[in-house]
Amino acid sequence: MAAPASDRNDGQKAASSGGIKAMLPLILNIVLLPVMAFAMTQYVLLPRLNSAAAATAAVEGGHENDTANSGDASHGDKPADPSNHSPTPSKGGNSSEGGGHGASTEKTEMLDPVTVNVAGTMGSRLLMAKIGIRGNNPKLEDIVKARGPDLRDAASSLLYTKTLMDIERQGARITIKAELKNAFLRVLGPGVFTEVVMPDLAIQ
Repeated sequence: MAAPASDRNDGQKAASSGGIKAMLPLILNIVLLPVMAFAMTQYVLLPRLNSAAAATAAVEGGHENDTANSGDASHGDKPADPSNHSPTPSKGGNSSEGGGHGASTEKTEMLDPVTVNVAGTMGSRLLMAKIGIRGNNPKLEDIVKARGPDLRDAASSLLYTKTLMDIERQGARITIKAELKNAFLRVLGPGVFTEVVMPDLAIQ
């Protein structure tokens, strides 16, 4: 049996009203979102941006004023004229020149070459050394001539104890010169010379 026409009409109205209600939130979102975005931009974001820009401009203006004031103050001070200040002569230079004339120069007196057997080689190897004494004693030449044999004896006694390893090790020349200085101090005493030189040291 067919439904009455009034029942069919009521069903269609209920279905259409239900569909509109379901779409209503979406329609409201589409309509209201642009309006809300415009309101936020117009009444919230733009005032904040304007206030921030005004504060930045005020701060920059203050810095410019401070810079201008400091520039005026610096221009007010006149730089010192270097022509008004005559160079002061260096006292150190004059004193050094004067001291150079009065200072005594060091001189070196060489001993006769010393030749000894290298220790531990059974006389198969020889150690030859040229040794000198340096100092500013005015009588150094006479002292070396008078005590030359004693100085050569002290040098020979020292060098005679050196082995090949002692001579060839790193820094051997410095060590031997220091030992020779101590040996010569025992012969001549302090104050006669300042250092020992050894231009040649060779093994044959």
